[in-house]
Amino acid sequence: MKLKFIGYSTSPRKSNTLNFVQVALEAAKRFANEFGVEADTQAISFSKKKVYPCYNCDMCIKRKTLCVLKDDWLELVEPLLEEPNGLIIASPVYFFSTNSIARAFMERFTCLEKKIWDPSFPYEPPDFSKTVAAAMAVGFDRNGGVEHTVSNIIDWLLVTGFTTVGGFYIGGMGWTMEQDGTSKVLEDERGVKSAKLCGYKVAKVALLMKGFSDLPNVTWNFEL
Repeated sequence: MKLKFIGYSTSPRKSNTLNFVQVALEAAKRFANEFGVEADTQAISFSKKKVYPCYNCDMCIKRKTLCVLKDDWLELVEPLLEEPNGLIIASPVYFFSTNSIARAFMERFTCLEKKIWDPSFPYEPPDFSKTVAAAMAVGFDRNGGVEHTVSNIIDWLLVTGFTTVGGFYIGGMGWTMEQDGTSKVLEDERGVKSAKLCGYKVAKVALLMKGFSDLPNVTWNFEL
């Protein structure tokens, strides 16, 4: 048996948010390994990627195809269409919420769900219930919208049908302590612990789905 965990950093840079995702992915892998299960991880950065918002043009319905917009969305979403065992998705905090490319990425998933309303649509909706997901965010300020950003991502995870878990409270929440630098979030001990909890919980539920039992309760005091 081998598990696959993927992580998305929607930041336009390869810096704090990507580092935060990698912390969670490494924790997920470590948890699986602790119980004798191999795990592959893949961190996916939105850096230098172009993702347009959904225009509600209905061309997917009219042409019976996935989204017709020509950008990097399909390339980014393809790893998810393979229905991995776990997903970590993190956004930097922009104006108290997700950044625009994260929102655009999420909006475009409408083309994957069209068969729900149009039985003639040729693509079956992905069964994301097989993928355990957690949401995370990195902010410049501790109280500058991190929870709201995580909540926004969780709404999308629930709408698209992922099996969704929390971390510390509802997700992984880090801040850069109002300092510039590509890895400042790693100095936030409380934030790093919440990211690890996201990874541990994603891996635990993924193992439960594979028939494992008697796994430890993953709480704030959990250490591996």
